[in-house]
Amino acid sequence: MHDDFPSRLRICIGDEPVAAFARRCGFSEGLIRAYLKGEKHPGMDNLVRMSDAAGVTVDWLATGRGPHRRADLLQSQRNQSDSMSLEALAGPRARRWAKIIELIEAAPTPAEAEAVIDELFARAKERIELAELRQAVRELTAERKKTA
Repeated sequence: MHDDFPSRLRICIGDEPVAAFARRCGFSEGLIRAYLKGEKHPGMDNLVRMSDAAGVTVDWLATGRGPHRRADLLQSQRNQSDSMSLEALAGPRARRWAKIIELIEAAPTPAEAEAVIDELFARAKERIELAELRQAVRELTAERKKTA
């Protein structure tokens, strides 16, 4: 059984060199090696990127539960006559939402589910603040050009 994250990550990497897998994820080789050693634990964004690269579900990669391969998840959804269409799963935004829902539903306790939701809100707030900062810089730059 693959009870810990490093073991599941090792399965995702398989025979591929760690450096190649890291590049496919957009990470440094050192970060992947730290995950493999259990020295670091990925946040949700990194879990999503690794699951995309490996073709596995976020739920399985994060917790070891649920369908392992995305194809298994899709077949399970078809078998259950899930209301979510396959066309909706094809879009990047829909896939991201499906992964988020999957991760929240997989939390073993309500407190852990709440922690995932809190992290989502914190990241959303950071992105909003970053967008506001970019806009302020654009406005200041435009104003400086006018006065120069």
